[in-house]
Amino acid sequence: MLFTKFESLLPKVIDLPLPGIVAQKKMAPLFRLQEIIDKPLNEKEAKKAAVLILFYPDTNGDTSFVLIERVVYSGVHSGQISFPGGKRDFEDKTFWDTALRETQEEVGVASSEVKRIRELSKFYIPPSNFIVYPFVGFVSSKPTFVKEVKEVEKIIETSLSKLLDPENETKGTVSTSYAGKINVPMYVFENVQVWGATATILAEMKELILIALKE
Repeated sequence: MLFTKFESLLPKVIDLPLPGIVAQKKMAPLFRLQEIIDKPLNEKEAKKAAVLILFYPDTNGDTSFVLIERVVYSGVHSGQISFPGGKRDFEDKTFWDTALRETQEEVGVASSEVKRIRELSKFYIPPSNFIVYPFVGFVSSKPTFVKEVKEVEKIIETSLSKLLDPENETKGTVSTSYAGKINVPMYVFENVQVWGATATILAEMKELILIALKE
């Protein structure tokens, strides 16, 4: 999708009601949905984080967004594919500030360059006890990405067209530190498997864009 077309959809995307769980559950593993039912969320005890789906025009003028592969470490999300983002710090006034700060730290995009589109539905991740607040933003020109080597193994640039293509939505087996090998819904972009919370958040973003295209 051309970035000019994407920009033309933004007023509709901003005004649409969020699909929420209806869209999220399309890419959420069944065991995760059951886990959330069995273990009701205690917001006071949960940790808080924010992530950013950052859209931008690539060198051909097509719409892309950025994902990262996290470095391998001893935590639950070791080596996983995610959005730029992380835990809210004390100095962050809002979750939007958290998303901007983490994006600048992890992939080098200045907070001042990012224009906010909207917030998506928050999502709870039981294994790490995090509530994630996803935001959508864009920059008007292709960024020069700079990875934070202590946290980011790889920066992954993905076209919006690939997200919208149903051929890239499938199921597969992945290995986790908390449940061994599991079968999950996933998106596959250039052999990169995107599953879990990241896929769930993308599912809601995808649904918003598809609805906007129909209107």
